[in-house]
Amino acid sequence: MSLTLRAGVEQFAPAKVNLTLRVGRAQADGYHPLDSLVVFADWGDTIIAEPADDLTLAIEGDRANALKDEPHNLVLKAAWALRAAAGRRELGARLTLTKRLPVAAGLGGGSSDAAAALRVLTALWDLDFSRRQLAEIGSTIGADVPVCVHARAARMSGIGEVVTPLAAWPALPALILHPGSALSTGPVFRAFDECDPGPLRDGAVMAAGDLEGALRRLAADANDLEAPARRLCPAVGEALDLLTDLPGARLARMSGSGASCFAIFQTLDAARESAALIQRARPDWTAAPVTLAGAA
Repeated sequence: MSLTLRAGVEQFAPAKVNLTLRVGRAQADGYHPLDSLVVFADWGDTIIAEPADDLTLAIEGDRANALKDEPHNLVLKAAWALRAAAGRRELGARLTLTKRLPVAAGLGGGSSDAAAALRVLTALWDLDFSRRQLAEIGSTIGADVPVCVHARAARMSGIGEVVTPLAAWPALPALILHPGSALSTGPVFRAFDECDPGPLRDGAVMAAGDLEGALRRLAADANDLEAPARRLCPAVGEALDLLTDLPGARLARMSGSGASCFAIFQTLDAARESAALIQRARPDWTAAPVTLAGAA
């Protein structure tokens, strides 16, 4: 939902969490078919768009320094793509990204920022694009952008461009843990390919009505990139071991291509207590208690 400001429009760019991620052998074009259950957290970045003659981007916040060497990041690419799709090259905006999510963390931060830019500029420029059309535009920017445009519990398939919102999925209390190590997607997929993976297997039905049903569904699946990520980044294994041993943790798994991991708890209070324990023991890590949103 957009928040209209006195001088512009604001959009939230939530962290994307892959509760499951099945990956198949690379296709002839180099892309991997995948099947993933994706949800979004109530923790993320923020984008503000204000009227301007030019199209510019300023980055601030705790994680701004991680993007200082990326003058043409996904937010600007999204803005250029939207302007081109509208056929309105004269459109401008002053964009401000407040960066809170860790970078190269398996949380879809860049893709979610790009998706939020598409939504916020559609509102600012008063364009007549539906979410489905914005997702199509987003697919030219990155494989995760379409699902982030919808920003709701969904099944992501194809190479990421096929997004099917879930009819029934509960909100889940969770803890997202980032061990402070950046882990780029490319090397993880290359390590995955070295193990000669097979074709993508048929996925199960993705639906659940409550926490226990969701846990049963998730326990029957996995993240196929977890093993190669552990080999490349030992901190991933350390984070998963730590989450698994937390009191009240029901399930622990890596998100996306890592290095962020998550654990699901019975209550948000339990997740908050565990986050406090981890921050005392690992002050250089990021531990965020969150609610992973269900179907909108």
